Amino acid sequence: TWPFENDTSAIVKKLARRSLASEKRRNLMVVVAVALAAFLVCFAAVISVSIVQIQRNQVADTYEAVLGGMDESQVAALKELPDFARVGEYYLLGQEHSRQGYNASYVYCDSDMMYIARSQMELVKGRLPELADEIAVSESFLSVYGLNAKIGETVRLDTESFYGDYTVTGILEGAGEKEANIFAVAVSKAALTQWPGFDPAGYRAYVHFKNDRQLGQETMAARCREIAAQFGSSHVGMNSNYFASNSRSIDFVTIFGIAALVLAGGYVVIQSIFRISVNDRIQSYGQLRAIGATPKQIRRVVKKESRRLGGIGMLIGILLGVGGGLLLFPKGFHGAYYGAAVLLTAAICWIMVASSVHRPVKIAAGISPLEAMRFLAGQEKTHSRKKHRKLSPVTMGFANFGRDRKKSVSIAVSLSLGGILLLVVSSIALTRSPEQAARLFFPDGDYKLYLSSEQPEEEIMVAGNPLNEELRQELLSVDGVRNVLAARRSLHAKFGTSERAEAGMCDMLTDSNRMDVEAALVSGVMPADTHSILLGTNYQKHYTGMDVGSTMELTLGQKTVTVTISGLFDTAKTANGHGALTIDSAGLFAPEELFHELHPEIESFDYSWSIVSDPKKAESVENSLQEIVSGRSNLGMDTIATHIEYEKMQSSIIFGSLQALSWLLFLFGVVNLINTTLSNQISRKRENSILRSVGLTGKQLCRMSVIEGMCYALFASLTVLILGVPFSMVICAEVSKKSFAGTVVPYRFPFLQMGLFLLVLFGMEVILSVWMVRRQKKQSLVEQMRAQS
Repeated sequence: TWPFENDTSAIVKKLARRSLASEKRRNLMVVVAVALAAFLVCFAAVISVSIVQIQRNQVADTYEAVLGGMDESQVAALKELPDFARVGEYYLLGQEHSRQGYNASYVYCDSDMMYIARSQMELVKGRLPELADEIAVSESFLSVYGLNAKIGETVRLDTESFYGDYTVTGILEGAGEKEANIFAVAVSKAALTQWPGFDPAGYRAYVHFKNDRQLGQETMAARCREIAAQFGSSHVGMNSNYFASNSRSIDFVTIFGIAALVLAGGYVVIQSIFRISVNDRIQSYGQLRAIGATPKQIRRVVKKESRRLGGIGMLIGILLGVGGGLLLFPKGFHGAYYGAAVLLTAAICWIMVASSVHRPVKIAAGISPLEAMRFLAGQEKTHSRKKHRKLSPVTMGFANFGRDRKKSVSIAVSLSLGGILLLVVSSIALTRSPEQAARLFFPDGDYKLYLSSEQPEEEIMVAGNPLNEELRQELLSVDGVRNVLAARRSLHAKFGTSERAEAGMCDMLTDSNRMDVEAALVSGVMPADTHSILLGTNYQKHYTGMDVGSTMELTLGQKTVTVTISGLFDTAKTANGHGALTIDSAGLFAPEELFHELHPEIESFDYSWSIVSDPKKAESVENSLQEIVSGRSNLGMDTIATHIEYEKMQSSIIFGSLQALSWLLFLFGVVNLINTTLSNQISRKRENSILRSVGLTGKQLCRMSVIEGMCYALFASLTVLILGVPFSMVICAEVSKKSFAGTVVPYRFPFLQMGLFLLVLFGMEVILSVWMVRRQKKQSLVEQMRAQS
C-alpha cells in the first residue's frame, strides 16, 4: 500500500471549509477572541520595546560627561581635542519669577549644545538668538503669556534681570513646562555677557566621545578627569542616565505577565466556544464516523478549523498591536525588536489556540456513531434533585443555569479575570491618590519657599541667608498665614572616591527630622559621630563601593572632609525636593556638627520653609507669597498644586493603562458570554417552542432567559468580590507601606469603577436575552419545532 493511496487530506480540507462556511457566528467569536489576545500581547511587547528604543534614542549621540567651571576659550579648546565628537557650550543664568505668575529659567547654549540636549529642550522652528534683544521660547509660553506671538514678533519679559520687549527667533519644545510652570528662555551670548551676574568661568561643557560604543564608563570617566585636571575644571560629572538608558533591557516581566493573563482568559473562552461548537455538530461527526471517517480524520477537521480561525485572528490582532504601538510611539520603531514582538505574539497565541481546542478535539474524535445520534445539543446532563419544585419562569431559569456546570464555571472565570484586575488596579489608584502622594512633600502646609539660584547655597548663606527673621515676620503678617516652619537645612555636596564622584543635596540631621530619617534606614545605623553620614540607596545602587562602613570624600562648598557611611536610607521615603520632579531631594544626611565644622561663618543653614496657612484663604495667600518671592532674588516657591497636577499626569498614564488592560481582559468574558447566550438560545429553540405551545407566554420566556443570564452575571460578580477584595486589600497595604513610609492607608473600595463594571455586566446580559427571545418570536412555532437544534 503506497502512502498516497490513503491520503484523505483533500477531503479533510473540504470538510473543514464547509464547517467554517456553516458556522459564521462561531467563527466570528473565535476570531474576535484570538484577535483580542494577539492585540494585547503584541501591543504590550511593542510598547515595551518602543519605550526602551526611545530611551536609547534620547541618549544616543548626546553626552557622556559635563565639565563645569570653564571659560569660553577652554570650551573652544575642548572642541579641538580628538577624543570628542561633539562639545556643547552651556550657561545657566538661573530662574527668576515673573509678575505674571510664571517662572523663567534663562539659559544660553550653542547649536551643538541644543543638539545634545534635544531630549530635554529642542529647537523645533527658527534659529537660536544672536542679538541681545532676541530670545527663543516655547510654544506653550507664547500661547499663555506671549499673546500667541510668532517668530519675528516681540514679546515682553518682566523678570528682574530681563525686562522689556524681545524678538522671538526660535520656538523651543520643552518637557513638562506647563505642569511645573517653569519655562525655558534661551538668550544670546551678547545678552549673557551683559547680564550683571555673568561669570566668565561659569560655562559648562557637555562632551560626547568618539567611539562611545567601544569605550566603557570607567574609561571615559578616567579620560574626563585627566582633561579636567589639564584645563583646571572645577567639577566633572558623568551622565548616569546615558549609561543606564544605553544598557537598559526590555521589560520581559511585564510582557510575560500580560501574556499569562491573556493565555488564561483566551484559553477559557476559546475552549468554551469550540466545546459548544462540537456539541452542536456532534451528530454530524457521528454521521462521518458511520460512513468510515476515523477519529484521526475528525481530529484533523477540527484542528484545521481552529488553525484557520486562529491565523485570521492573530493577523488582525498583530496588525492592530503594531499599528497601536506606532501610533503612540512613532519614534520607538525598531525593525528587529518589532519582528521579535510579532514572533513572540504568534507563538503565544498559537500555543493558546492549540491548548484550547485540545479537549473539544478529543470529544469530537472520541464520539461513537451511536452516542452521537442519541446526543441532543442543549440537553446536557442535569444534576439530580431530591425535591420536586413548582415550575415557573424563575425556577426554569435557575434550572437552565445549572444544566452544565462546566459551562457556568467557564463563563464566571472568563468574566472574573478582568473584573478582579479592574478591582485591584482601581483600589491601588484610590490608595495612592494624587492628593495623598503630593501631601508627602507638604506635611505641614500647601506652600514652600526655598533657595533657588545658580549661585552656590553656601555663598548665599554667607552673604546673608534670605530665609531670615525679617522674611519670617513679613510672611506671618500675610492674612491667612498661621506659621512658618524650617523644613530643611541643606547644602549642595560633592562626594565620592578618587575613581567616582557624584553630587546632590546634603541635609542636616535635626531633632525634627531624625525620627523620619531613622524610619527610612534600610541598613546600618544613625551617625554616632561628627564624621559619619547617611547615604541614599539610589547612589549606592550605582556605586557598589559606597556601602555601610566605606569611607569617601565629602565636599560642602569649598571644604572637603573624609567621612564614613554609617547607614543607607531609602530615598523614596525621604523625598523632600521642590518642583514636580523633586530633583533637589536629599541624597545624604549629615550631623549638625559637621555643617558647623566646615562652615562656622554661616549662621543659618535654612534651605526650605513650609508655610502653614488657612485653606479657606488659599488664593489670597498664594498671591501674597508670589509677590513676596518676586521681589527677592535667590528664592523660589513651590506649591502642592504643582505636585498634584504632576501626580495626576503620572497616575493617568500608569493606572489608566492598567485599567484599560482590565477592560480588555473583561472583553474575553464578554465574548464568552455572548457566544454562550446565543448558543443556548439557538440550541433550545425547539425546546422553547414546545414550552410556548403548551402555554408559556413570550413574557415568561423572556423572564426565564433573563433569570438564567442574571445567574451568570451574579456568579461572576460574587467571584470578583470574594477573590478580588481580599487580594486587593493585601496589594493596597503593600503599596501604601512603600508609598507612605510604612503607613497603611485605610482600604477604599472603588465603588464607581465596580459599579460601572456591574452595570455593563448585568445590562449586557439583559439586552442579549431580550434580543434573542424577540428574534425567536418572529418565527412561527411550527418552524421552530421543525428545527433540529
